[in-house]
Amino acid sequence: MLYSIVTTIYFWNFRNEGTLFYLPILLPWFQFFTALLLFTKNHKLFTVLQLGAISLFFFYLGMHLVCILLWWRQFRFVEFGCNLLIWCYGFYYFLHMISLTIRFTDGRFLILSLLGWKSGCKVAWITDIHIAKQVLLASSNKGSFIEEKVACPAWSPVLSLESVNGNSWIDLKSKFLIFQKYLPPVEHLTHIVRHILSSQDANIEIDAKQVVQITLACFVKWIFNRDWDSKWDFVCEASWEWRKEIAIKGKADTALKYKTIDWLIDLINQSDYYQIFGEQWSTPECYSVIMQPFILSPMINFSDIAVSSSRHPDLSIQELIHYYHPFPIIERYIEKDIVECNDGVKCVLVNANTQVFIPLDTIGQQEQYNHKLWTPFGIGPRKCLGTQYAIPFLTEFITHYKNNPKFVPEKNHKYSGRNNDQLSIRESIYQLIIFGKILIRG
Repeated sequence: MLYSIVTTIYFWNFRNEGTLFYLPILLPWFQFFTALLLFTKNHKLFTVLQLGAISLFFFYLGMHLVCILLWWRQFRFVEFGCNLLIWCYGFYYFLHMISLTIRFTDGRFLILSLLGWKSGCKVAWITDIHIAKQVLLASSNKGSFIEEKVACPAWSPVLSLESVNGNSWIDLKSKFLIFQKYLPPVEHLTHIVRHILSSQDANIEIDAKQVVQITLACFVKWIFNRDWDSKWDFVCEASWEWRKEIAIKGKADTALKYKTIDWLIDLINQSDYYQIFGEQWSTPECYSVIMQPFILSPMINFSDIAVSSSRHPDLSIQELIHYYHPFPIIERYIEKDIVECNDGVKCVLVNANTQVFIPLDTIGQQEQYNHKLWTPFGIGPRKCLGTQYAIPFLTEFITHYKNNPKFVPEKNHKYSGRNNDQLSIRESIYQLIIFGKILIRG
C-alpha cells in the first residue's frame, strides 16, 4: 500500500506526458488489489476469478514492458530507471504471487484439476473426515500425480515407502518388514533418546540443525550401536538437500546424496544386518528400507514437528502432528465406486476412476476436526509403518525441551511450506518451472 502511494505521488507529475506514464501509477495498485483478491482468507470468489486476476495482471505486466521497450527514447534517465524498477518489482511480485497461490487450497486444486483433465480422470478434493477414512481404507494406489511426478524424483536415488507405488511399494514394504524383525526393541530407543538428551550441554541453543543432529544420533545409536561422530555432519546437511527438493524449493546436491548413501552402506557392511540381504544392500530396493524410514524421514519430519511444538506447547504429540502434518496432501486413486449404505439406500461417496486428494493441512487446522478420531499416521494399507518408533521418540524429545528457552527449532529451519513460507525469487522460479513441466508433459 505504501509503495503504491509513493509511486502515485511521484509519477503524477508526469501525467501530461502521455498515457504511458499512467502505467507505473496503475501497476502497484493493480498488484495491491490482486493480492486482496487472492489472499483474503474469507473471500467467496470462484477459483476461475482468481485465475483471471492472475492472467490479467500478467497481461498488464507484459503491456508495461512493451511500452518501456517501444518508447524508452522518450524517457529521461530517471524516468526510464523508475519504470524499469517498477516493472522488475512487479515481475518479482507476480512470481511470488503465483508460487503462493499454487501452494494453497484453491490454487492447488486448480493445478491438480488441470493435471487430472490431461490424464483423463476425475479429481476430488476431500476434506470430510468420514469420506477421507473410507478412501484410505479402500485404496493403496496413490495414482500418478504428486508422489510420482514430484516426490519420487526428489527422493531419488532413495526409494520412499511413502511415495512409491504398485509392485515397487509391495516389494519395498516386504523388505522393510523383514528388516524390522532384526531391530532392537523400541524400549532401547526410548532409553537412548533419554541418555542423549540428558548429555546435551544445557547452554547450547537447540535450533533446527541441532534437532536434526540429535535425531540422527539417536537412530544411529539405536540401529547400529554407534556413537555420534562429527565426521557425519554431512549427513545432516544432506537431509536439508533432500528436504529442499521434496519441498520444491530447488535442486538438491546429488553428490551429497550419494555420499550419504555410501555412508549408510558402509555402516550396514560393518554390522550384523549385512547377513539379511548381503550384497543386495547396495541396491536402492534394500538400502532404502533404512535410509528413508529411519534416517531421512525422522530428520525431515521431526524438525517440522519441533517447530509446531514450540508454537503450540499446550498440544499433545498426536495433536501437534495433526495440526501441522508432515504431509500437506495425501492422494489415492479410486478404481471402483466407494459405496455406503444408509437405511438400505446406497450412496456413492466417491466415483470410480477418481484421483482423490486429502489436504491434511486443511483438515488439521479446522477447529471442528481437532478432537475427532483422526490418526495423523494414516489408516488403511498404507498406514505409516514408523508409528511405533516416532511416538516414543517425539514424546521424550518434546517433553524434554518443553518450555525451555534454549529450544528454538524455528531458527535455521529451511525448506518447509508449512513453517516458513518466505520464498526467494530463485525458489519461486524453480517451483513455476517444475509445475509447468508437469502440466505440459502430463
